[in-house]
Amino acid sequence: MIRILRLVAASLALMFGATTAGAADSKVDGLLAMRAFDQRVTTIGFRLAVASGDWCAERQWLPGLELHDVSQYGADWREAARAAFALADDPAVLALAAGGPAERAGVRLDDHVLSLDGMLMPAAGDGRPGTFDRAERILDALDAAFADGEARIAIVRDGAALSIEFRGEQGCPTRFQLIPSSRLNALADGRYVQVTTALADYVEGDDELAAVLAHEFAHNVLRHRARLDAARVARGFLGNFGRNARLIRATEDEADRLSVYLLDRAGYDVEAPVRFWSRFGRRGLSFLNAPTHSDWRTRVRLFEAEIAKIRAARAAGQTPAPDFVQLPVSSAR
Repeated sequence: MIRILRLVAASLALMFGATTAGAADSKVDGLLAMRAFDQRVTTIGFRLAVASGDWCAERQWLPGLELHDVSQYGADWREAARAAFALADDPAVLALAAGGPAERAGVRLDDHVLSLDGMLMPAAGDGRPGTFDRAERILDALDAAFADGEARIAIVRDGAALSIEFRGEQGCPTRFQLIPSSRLNALADGRYVQVTTALADYVEGDDELAAVLAHEFAHNVLRHRARLDAARVARGFLGNFGRNARLIRATEDEADRLSVYLLDRAGYDVEAPVRFWSRFGRRGLSFLNAPTHSDWRTRVRLFEAEIAKIRAARAAGQTPAPDFVQLPVSSAR
């Protein structure tokens, strides 16, 4: 998991066309453009997590919102973050899942969160500046507040204090995050699914972004990290050889195949992975290299085979479910 969410000026200038990395207005524009991506990632992640909650060994109540904190921004970007999002010492709402519980209840972007079920948020000094330390504690507090299904959020909006109480929706316990980087990359670690700004900018539309997120999400649903750890599979340089590479590649193929079913359940276009990988592969772009990953043509064939099964199941009046892997829980809905 990427622990540090430091906003790099060169990366944002590349992603969002800033003409002068040090200009305050360029930084604000870059952060606002990043928020647009955050909104998409939050919405897609929420839909994926809720639609396939019964395929996860554990579930949790999801409020459909993401919070952020000024401490997670690097020193060079902190004033721009305050200007772009009206951030102060309190955490605030960064993104809302479209149509999700928080949005339906009336929570708005940039609402300042004072407490959850009467519990104050982690102190402003709780975490090193420029790191995700305090922000992660804030997200943990949000999860704890919704552990029983509903929570009361005390907020400040335009100087006025408000209290909003609402119930979440059950889904898989994965956090979806956007990471500022000029690298085309995405990853999962069992708890998080992360995608870089470069890759979010490269995909064509929400269906392709959902395809990228669904692949990483599939790793978490299938507990691949825990499985590889139990099998004592080495990552990094040693992961490229022999048994290590073979077992890692097997999990990647499983994630590709399951991702199509996750997309189908969440209402996204199941053809999106085929379009994405065909374009990505033909251009010679790759953040996933053999021998730990199948080549792009093999991946496309895997997607197409599962898409055919989904369509056959639909034509027969059946609910599509994978037949190549044992899910953590029953696939019955």
